[in-house]
Amino acid sequence: VYNYETLKVIKCFEGHSDFIRSLTVHPILPYVLSASDDKLIKLWNWQEDWVNVQVFEGHNHYVMQVLFSPKDTNTFASASLDGTIKIWNLDSNWPQSTLEGHKEGVNCLEYFGDGHKLVSGGDDKVIKIWDLQNKLCLQTLKGHKHNVTTVCSHPTIPVIISGSEDNFVRV
Repeated sequence: VYNYETLKVIKCFEGHSDFIRSLTVHPILPYVLSASDDKLIKLWNWQEDWVNVQVFEGHNHYVMQVLFSPKDTNTFASASLDGTIKIWNLDSNWPQSTLEGHKEGVNCLEYFGDGHKLVSGGDDKVIKIWDLQNKLCLQTLKGHKHNVTTVCSHPTIPVIISGSEDNFVRV
């Protein structure tokens, strides 16, 4: 952990037993989530000297990304190479729900729109749009020739942008 003003290391610690794939900062509380190839998601509290306050279990393969919900900051989503997206609540170590629909691993995700939708990209070369209230896939977007590695959306314009190992950005 670095202070970006002084460029000095604040804290260094081993957080997982395998590669760390994603970090996300809670928008209000002093928390950071980490996702790892050890199949775990961990919650860290920086006000308590970066103590690990919770471990979330439920994925069967590498966890590629975690992201707090902009609509409900007690909720977060995770993408995994087990082919699932899981929705979690900070009150439980186990997932609230699982979104299934990708035929291969899920690499990336992002909340968008009113915060009740999620977009994901996977090794199956597709992007999926999810309705989180009804836990349904609303749309599958095709076009990439290789794994989709990143997705994002514009905050006000109805645009989803994806990047892939095929070297293309699609809008």
